[in-house]
Amino acid sequence: MPVYSLTQTLHAHLTTDDRKRSPYFLLPFDVPGGIVQLTVHYRYTNALRANQAGHAAGNIVDLGLFDPRGCAFLTAQGFRGWSGTARDRVTLTPTEATPGYLPGPIYPGTWHAILGLYQLAPEGCDVIVEVTMTPGLEGPGTPGSQQPGMLDKVDDHAAKTEEGLPTYAPLGVLRNAPGWYRGDLHCHTHHSDATADVGTVAAVARAQGLDFVAVTEHNTVSHLPELARHSGPDLLLIPGVEITTYHGHANVWGVRTWQEFRASTEAQMRHIREHVREQGLLFSINHPKQGGPAWAFETTMDADAVEAWQAPWWVSNHLSLDFWDRLLRQGQRPTLVGGSDKHQRPFEGTLSLYEVGTPTTWVYAERLSEADILAGIRAGHVYLSQDPRGPRLAFTARVGKDAVQMGDELHVPSGTRVTFRCRVQGAERGWLLRTVNKRGEAFRAAIEDKGEDTHTWQVTASEDDYWRVEVIAPPQAPLDAEPAALVVFALSNPIYVRVEAGQDSQD
Repeated sequence: MPVYSLTQTLHAHLTTDDRKRSPYFLLPFDVPGGIVQLTVHYRYTNALRANQAGHAAGNIVDLGLFDPRGCAFLTAQGFRGWSGTARDRVTLTPTEATPGYLPGPIYPGTWHAILGLYQLAPEGCDVIVEVTMTPGLEGPGTPGSQQPGMLDKVDDHAAKTEEGLPTYAPLGVLRNAPGWYRGDLHCHTHHSDATADVGTVAAVARAQGLDFVAVTEHNTVSHLPELARHSGPDLLLIPGVEITTYHGHANVWGVRTWQEFRASTEAQMRHIREHVREQGLLFSINHPKQGGPAWAFETTMDADAVEAWQAPWWVSNHLSLDFWDRLLRQGQRPTLVGGSDKHQRPFEGTLSLYEVGTPTTWVYAERLSEADILAGIRAGHVYLSQDPRGPRLAFTARVGKDAVQMGDELHVPSGTRVTFRCRVQGAERGWLLRTVNKRGEAFRAAIEDKGEDTHTWQVTASEDDYWRVEVIAPPQAPLDAEPAALVVFALSNPIYVRVEAGQDSQD
């Protein structure tokens, strides 16, 4: 028996005034009962690639979908996917969906295509959305099941919500031992705008010797059901989302459900941040630098972390480091983290100079588990190196029998002598250990031994301060005049020294 499809064609003329009202335009369409495959195809005039934003005149319009369960800001239950400009055609069935989208019931009622108005030309933009709906009986052989190359199939053993939509099945402890675990907190697969799948990311991570990787797709959670399948026992894949707005990006780690991203105002972004906090998740500002794209919101939303190193160091990361350091000087304490932001390509077994783990984020955790890695990040027990091989850092402070590590706080009476110690492993001879506090650079010391080099210094505590360390190349110009002359191989989080008021040292 032939199967007939129903087609709706939707038109929208969008202007810069529409974008000023909201850069997220909802285009409704109705779906009758009995539909087992839904395909949405869109096109628009004077189209540009996403990487041409701000550099050429034209239009960039993103695509996403909400089903009839709702699309209200922050409380939307009907999220079904987001692809940005990575795809012009997406398909959903009860068991399969284009990467970036969630398979599941094709509910009857009013659906919405969400058009993200990334950039509009002064003359406006004409958008055409074609919706094709195929009725039929659910089960094997339904339309769409013969397209495995195009669609991602739901694992029969993957966790699902009560509505039949895929979700994340949390993993347990992969390694029950305390120590420094190395990983990457920012990468993408074909569930957003990369070309390879989650399994490929896992293969590269294993080749790099990483212990954990956070997979952080743009505005979607369609990758979550695959993470458990490609994790363990040697690799932990952490569920994440990159909240991708037109005013800045932020990673959220530990997600179980979709996270709102439609923020175009300070108040909306703050609501999103508070929603993240209520779920007990971690919120990290991504690549706050020119071309990052930069963080354009006025405040930092009391972020848990800042990605001060994204991709190889030379990609303007001195700007991100300065962004984070300014927050420290203001009294904020976000954890320094790094992320490759690798958009994974097919992997044939040969590692390049830029892979997941470039840079590497080292986290001290009690165990290799999602909860323990995130707890280590929250505590600031983190340092960064240019790759999984190092350099490695061990940075501590001690007063008498009391010792702390990076991320910790040491409370002392005024006048106390605090002893700092930094051991560097795997640095090249001739590189420098640079120490920084709230007033800027404190001193530099040459690294003499490539295998292991240790530096110890003392400070008399007279006011609240912090100390952090960098392993750098000898600058080719004064850093005050030429900040881009800073070439970093490793970075620590600070040790915070708090002078207790009204007490004096008994030393």
